[in-house]
Amino acid sequence: MTCFIAHMKKKGYFEPLGILVTKENSKDIEEEIARTVGMQGEHCPAIWKETKVWIADPKKKAVLDRNLQRKFASKPRA
Repeated sequence: MTCFIAHMKKKGYFEPLGILVTKENSKDIEEEIARTVGMQGEHCPAIWKETKVWIADPKKKAVLDRNLQRKFASKPRA
């Protein structure tokens, strides 16, 4: 699993979004997070640093959550 996806999974970030993280989709999830937070093409530590900023801001977190749900949630939630 990619560098920060495993950490986010361990902390329970994806479960409320209805996203099942697997070895097969973790890289795609990381790429979507990087795209959403404006860090596409950057290395993992830089993406994770910006992702933490987004998670701490309720408005940005809502955008991130929505984008991840659209692409990866097995059951989209309102």
